[in-house]
Amino acid sequence: MARTSTKKLKHERCWTLLGRRQGPFWHACRRRPTQGGPASVAFDPAWVIEREESRGDVIGFYHTHPGGMPGPSQRDHRTMRAWVGSFGKPLLCLIEADGVVNAYLYVDDEVDEGIALTACELLPRGIVVAYDSREANSQEANDDQQVPA
Repeated sequence: MARTSTKKLKHERCWTLLGRRQGPFWHACRRRPTQGGPASVAFDPAWVIEREESRGDVIGFYHTHPGGMPGPSQRDHRTMRAWVGSFGKPLLCLIEADGVVNAYLYVDDEVDEGIALTACELLPRGIVVAYDSREANSQEANDDQQVPA
C-alpha cells in the first residue's frame, strides 16, 4: 500500500531522510533535495556523512523514478548496500514512480535486494511514515511469549 503523489517529473530527484524508527514505524522528513538526469541522481554524500556522524538521524533516501519503475534498480541496490555498510544500520529506500511511493528496507550490506515494507505515506511538508509489519509481528510474538508475574 502506498500513497499517490501529485507530481510528475522528467528527471530523478533525491532527498535524504532524517528521522527515527519507533517499533514497526519509521518517521522521517525529506531534506536536501537534488535533481539528476532521467535515470540517475546526484546528491551531496559529504553532507549525508557529516549529518550521520554529528546527529545519527539519517534513516535513508527518497528518490523518484520518472520512467515508472516502482522498485529499486540494480544501482539502487548497490548504493543502498554501500550506505548500510558504511553506517552499520538498516536504512530505507523510498521510491516514487508514476505518483506512487514504495518503501524498501536494507538491513545489511550483503543482501542483494531490499525488503518491501507494508505501507508508506508521503504527507504534506515532506513528512514520510513507513510501516514494517514484520517488525510488528515480531513484537507480537515476543509479547505472547512473556509470562505474566
